Amino acid sequence: KKMIARELKCKQADIIGMELSLYDTQPGTLAGPEGEFIFSGRLDNLASCHSAMHALAESTMKDPATRVVAFYDHEEVGSETAQGAGSPFLKDVLERITLNKEREVFLRALAKSFFISADMAHAVHPNYSDKHDAQHMPIINAGPVIKSNAGQRYATDGVSSAWFESLCRKAKVPVQKFVVRSDLGCGSTIGPITAANLGIRTVDVGNPMLSMHSIREMAGTKDHESLTRAFKEYFKPGN
Repeated sequence: KKMIARELKCKQADIIGMELSLYDTQPGTLAGPEGEFIFSGRLDNLASCHSAMHALAESTMKDPATRVVAFYDHEEVGSETAQGAGSPFLKDVLERITLNKEREVFLRALAKSFFISADMAHAVHPNYSDKHDAQHMPIINAGPVIKSNAGQRYATDGVSSAWFESLCRKAKVPVQKFVVRSDLGCGSTIGPITAANLGIRTVDVGNPMLSMHSIREMAGTKDHESLTRAFKEYFKPGN
């Protein structure tokens, strides 16, 4: 509290409440013989956010469809907050867009929509390759990963997986697939939560990375470019 008061040039008694978070302040760096690796904090999941925003900013304004990118807070702690994916925020915003229409217009728009849940994926670690299924070992710089889980920890189904793979083919982007070993636990994403709230067909994807949730994470530069290209293709009219 004393440090904050000093930074704000105020009295400690003037500070009624506060939240304190610690961050790695070193800038991200490229490494590898050809700069093929990214080392930075919070690549999970700011890397996906950057790709999505970059693609949206470059998308055409002539498309009659409404293009949406949503960034949620608290994904790592369950999403059940006012600003998390479990809140009605996105559904409320989408419905407000059509408030001057009949509700049927909103429901039809949802039915015709497609949702990409983009969150980083675990690449196979050379020292712990036994943690991955032998047929599903995502490799850094080999393309975005389509994530599936029989327990519905990911929202991907056969149709949404095929749709995203077709999208990547259009964008000339390689694709990998990941299914967690059946005898191991599996994390989740906002994909199943958002799909359940909106009823929109969803695919869970993400770029492979190592050291996820460490203060310094590692991913591939080629994968970042590939995911951005896939998102650009996604925002093209007709997709």
